[in-house]
Amino acid sequence: MLPRGSSRPRHGFTTIEALVAAVVFLLGLSGLLGALTQARNATAQARRYMQATDIANDLVEQIQLWDIKDSRLASPATGVCKDDPMDKAGALLQPEASSAFQAYAACMKDEINIASNKWAGLKDPTSTFDKGHVFKDEQGNITKYRRFYSILVQDVRPGVKRLQIWVKVRYDDAGEPRVVTTQAMRLQMGS
Repeated sequence: MLPRGSSRPRHGFTTIEALVAAVVFLLGLSGLLGALTQARNATAQARRYMQATDIANDLVEQIQLWDIKDSRLASPATGVCKDDPMDKAGALLQPEASSAFQAYAACMKDEINIASNKWAGLKDPTSTFDKGHVFKDEQGNITKYRRFYSILVQDVRPGVKRLQIWVKVRYDDAGEPRVVTTQAMRLQMGS
């Protein structure tokens, strides 16, 4: 007669089962790590977009406070800025050395025009209000924000003008230029 093995089931995993479980666990862990990396990048992109939007809104709020006779509101947009105030052609998304960017930037007002008179808003769009604190990306590079604005003047009726104020903030996100655009209106009555 042959000896009979124990009829009791064995407890635990076999070696192959343990290896398969380890591989499945590592695949899940690498998927989780990839998801965390994607979430971190998406959060950083959203933060830069939010900062650019805050900078644009700060400029709009400051422009709303300017006296209607302020020289910064006096000269309306001309050229490309008048023809395409929303920049549908994407000129501000071009490299800064390109002719399209230069032409569009030339017809808009920028940092020199913004803070030349009384100014209570964000003085340097690269820095926050805290001393020495600057906006940085994940690699520690400073995120530079560049502000522009242009004004379109429309006669509503005799003695009433509507000022359409277009504010744009250009910044780099992962090496690619991005632009946030916002708009405000003001009415000028008399003269």
